[in-house]
Formats: sequence, C-alpha cells, structure tokens
Amino acid sequence: MGRFEKILINSNGIDKRDSGYYSTPNFICDYISSELLSLNPFGRKVLDPAVGDEELLKTFFIHGKHIDSFDIIEHGNIQYSNFKKQDFIEFYKEQKKSLFFESSINLDYDYYIANPPYNCHELDYIKNNKNELKSIFPKVGVHNMYSMFLSAIIDCAKEGALIGVIISDSFLTSTMHSGLRQQILEECSIHQLILCPNDLFWSQKADVRTCILILQKGIKFQNKIEIVNRPKNSNHLKSILENREFITTDLDSIVLSKQKNANQFIIDIDADILALFKNPRLGHVFNCITGISTGNDKKYLSKERKKGFEIPFYKNPGSKKFKTEEDAYLINHFMEESLVVKDFMVRNKQFVLKEGITCSSMGLTFSACYLPENSTFGVNPNIFTTEEDLFWMLSYLNSHLITYLVRGILIRSNMVTSGYISQLPIIPFTIEEKKQLSLISKEVINSNLDIDEAITKINLIIYTNLNLDKNIINKIEDFALNLSKRV
Repeated sequence: MGRFEKILINSNGIDKRDSGYYSTPNFICDYISSELLSLNPFGRKVLDPAVGDEELLKTFFIHGKHIDSFDIIEHGNIQYSNFKKQDFIEFYKEQKKSLFFESSINLDYDYYIANPPYNCHELDYIKNNKNELKSIFPKVGVHNMYSMFLSAIIDCAKEGALIGVIISDSFLTSTMHSGLRQQILEECSIHQLILCPNDLFWSQKADVRTCILILQKGIKFQNKIEIVNRPKNSNHLKSILENREFITTDLDSIVLSKQKNANQFIIDIDADILALFKNPRLGHVFNCITGISTGNDKKYLSKERKKGFEIPFYKNPGSKKFKTEEDAYLINHFMEESLVVKDFMVRNKQFVLKEGITCSSMGLTFSACYLPENSTFGVNPNIFTTEEDLFWMLSYLNSHLITYLVRGILIRSNMVTSGYISQLPIIPFTIEEKKQLSLISKEVINSNLDIDEAITKINLIIYTNLNLDKNIINKIEDFALNLSKRV
C-alpha cells in the first residue's frame, strides 16, 4: 500500500492506518456475498472476522442468515451481526491451543467473508508477538496481517465452507507467500480469482492492488475456475461482474508450477507464453546474484568520488535501460571492513569488480544495465555471463517480453529480487540473432542508437524467433506500455 498521511480519520473518528481498515465498495460487497450464496443457497451461519462497518454483511442479513462478526474496534452502529470486540488472530490462537493431537478446528460456519487489514508492516502487534505467531503460522509465516487472516480462516473452516475475500494480491506471486499459496492448493478448491483495478480504494487514499478470491474448503469441489485480469478501472470491473465476463480455465492454467517455491498464481497467460518456462532458466545458465549491503550507507557510501571513496557502486538502475551511472562510491577498503564489521556483508565475493549486468530492484519497471568492470553492486539482481553472452543477454533483459514475464507472471509486488530473475526462461536464439542483439546493446551504450528504437528492434527479433500469434504480441506490448494499469 502506498504511504499517504499517517493519520486517516474515518467518519467514526477512527484512524484507518491504526486499524488497517478500509471500507469495501458496495458493488464488491454485493458481488462477493451474492456469489457465496449462489454457490450454497442453504447455508445458515456467516462469520466476518474483520467486520468494519458491516458493509460485507447486508446481503446475508437480507437472506436471513445468522451472522457473527469480530473486530478489534467497534467502528459504528451494529445492525446486521452479533458483534464481538475480538482480535481474530488471538481468537485463532486460542482455537489452536485447544486442539488435541491432529484434530481440526472446523468452526460451524457455512460462509466466511472478509476484507482483512492491509497496513500490516506497521503494526506493533506482529513485532511484539513474532515468536508466538511463528509457532501458530509455521508454514505461512508472519509477514503481514492479511496473509495470516486468510490462512487462519482456511484453517478454521469446515469441509465445504465457502470463503470470499477481497485481499492484497501480492500473495499471488511473492516468494514469501509460497506457503499460503500451498495451503490454498492443498486444502481448498478455487472458484474465482479476480484482479481488481488500482483505483478501487483511491477515494480512501489507499493505493493498493487487490483481488477477489472465492474458495471452498476441500479440494473435491474443484471444477473450472473463473478469472479476470486487471480491469482498466472500477467502472470496468463493475461491468465485468454484472455481465459475468469471466475467463473460464483449469487449475493447472493458473499455477506456474506446483512445486512449493515456484507456485505463483498467474492470470490470463497464454499457453505459448507458459511454454517458454520449459526452456532453461536464467539462474541455471548464468550467475544471478546479490552483492554488498553495508549496513550503514551514510558511513560507507559517498555520492561524490573522493579520497577513500573511489569504488563505483551500483544498487538500482530504476527505469534506466542499457546504461546507467553509479549510485554512489564505496569505501576503498570495503573488503577489509567486511571482515571486522558484522553488518557489512560482501556476498558472492568472486564476482565483485567483474563486468556484468545490474538490474532494477524497486518500482514497476524492470530494466537491465551494463555493469562496468572494477565496480561493485548492491542487493539488487546482478547477472554474470561469459564475455560472449553479456551483450545479447542485456538486450534480451530489456525486451517487452521480459517486462511481461517479470511483472505479469513472476512478481506482482514492487520488490524484484535475484530469486525471481533467476526463474526467467532463456529462449534459444540463433548465433546470428545473438550477434544482432549484442550489436544493439553496444550501439545504445555507445550512444549511437535511441533506446526506444533499440527495444523495437529487440522485440522484433524475439517475436520472430518465437513465431508468436499477433494477439499475444499485442497483449505483451499493451502490458509493457501500460504497466501502472496492468501489473
């Protein structure tokens, strides 16, 4: 979530950042609850464990369901549910502690509906209870509140119970959430996975990418899955939901790989693009690594080259492609310092000062730049190839195809690490294509070719090599040129 004002007071005088509560738009509330009722019209009991202003419960109330709700704050007038001022994670911990042997919790609810809290990283609760939370969520981890909420809901649900949430979509691809994805795959059937537009919570000063997820406890209920790629805006999503303009697909088509550390959920990816991942991965062919973290940049890095600070240091080229300037200058005796200062870490020492490729690590754009010899690099992804492979690889990494693979498949959050880049497939270029790609990179670096023109040439070589359908090419181009709306 984007950082706005530290205090965001709602109509009930409650600071949203303190509670993590952002109210769900009405059309989303109506849609999720109606879908759950459509899947099981005969259920009796509902639980909303992060109820807020009860906006998700009106439809259930109209249908005469028994509704219970929890929240750490009473946000307003309670009219639809039996409300209890209760921290759901604390409630879940007590349920876990009361179990004997391998028995399940199996709460007697037919429907779970929630918009879990989002401002997870700022909550003192996680910091103050980390060790205990780790024992409660050993496989899922304690990275944020929303992922613990969803994991706990799944664990509490009885066989056949329906779960409908609107939730941050960072769990779809982030490596740290592979445990949560594995729990979903092993314990639930997925009915719908719908990406929401980025403007959905803008009126509440929240810049968060979300998705609607509808699950059912138990894998025996798995049939076709209805998915929606990122709509243009909220009105577009509303139209899609009203007209049920879904893509219907199989479970295997939305999971990159069922291996635990590569089980990213993917949306609306063509079979020809997925087939690329059958090629050798970058990390198996070349070294894709991180480098130096000083532990104290103010002390060890200088913006200006000066006596004692003369080693170029690259840590994130951002949106720059092919060539970039050093971010700072590192102390000359950095290797000696790393031996005596615990927080000064020099990883992959054998590659330090070697020629390579340095890649962006933060922001929407993914880019790659030439890393000169006798330079150092940070914890962003850095790639080291043979001399003959360096410049064609640099062109390949700046292509629109790679932008699509990185930001549309491998990682939807803004932090790109070497682990994700290592998963990129390397397509089999001919010797002549590699020569052409190498020449393009060198011409850009030498300021003899415009970057946009270079990328157009690179894209043409790649699309010709792969013989991609025009519709797939158009999808890749649209994604790469409209990143802020498509990621």
